[in-house]
Amino acid sequence: MLDPELLLNDLTVFNKRKARYTYNGRGVPSVTELLSFIDSEGLIGWANRIGRQGLDNREVAMKAAEFGTMVHESIEMYLKGKKVEHPNVCLEAFKKWWEGINNCHRVRILGQEEPMVGEFFAGTYDLLISIDDKPYMVDFKTSNHVGYKYFMQLAAYRYLIYIKKNINLEGCLVLQFDKEEPNFREYPLTFSNPDEYEFIENCYRAFMGVVYTYYNAKLCQRQFGLMF
Repeated sequence: MLDPELLLNDLTVFNKRKARYTYNGRGVPSVTELLSFIDSEGLIGWANRIGRQGLDNREVAMKAAEFGTMVHESIEMYLKGKKVEHPNVCLEAFKKWWEGINNCHRVRILGQEEPMVGEFFAGTYDLLISIDDKPYMVDFKTSNHVGYKYFMQLAAYRYLIYIKKNINLEGCLVLQFDKEEPNFREYPLTFSNPDEYEFIENCYRAFMGVVYTYYNAKLCQRQFGLMF
């Protein structure tokens, strides 16, 4: 399990400046930063639509990110039994989901918003829970669209959880929140299902390919700067 077909031991590692995460004192990129290395026609189309509305796409993206951070923080505080500074509609949607799953299953929290740092990349998962004594990862999304890159992100977190915590996940779930109404949509994967297991493994191999491309592209960039 989780044995990458693409070996990374020939990569030239470097100390990433202004890195959020460090490994043995060396800055490493985050999973989301690595995934942004993949060109997205959908993102370009979104930026064009925002521009035609007379808005700054960078400002819109920043506000969306701030809202997502607020939602994550409010869920974390709620689950820890602490005061929620900024109640919001997504938190109400989460409460509905949380109550429903606890009514049907034995649920324990194994971890929340925990940074996981590997040699080549790092990230912070949202929620790690045990459902009927089986470990699952839950990822919260406030975006309007859920695509395959989100599961590449979860595949990377799954790998980090395995190597850092020795936890072999039974599945994962993207929990998408409506920003207008207290509703949610689930995108679950159960790894005992052969098709879903194959999908998450393919997402992992694709992500590792991005890691390999990222480090080699950065090396080419540095070499170019020295040569020309």
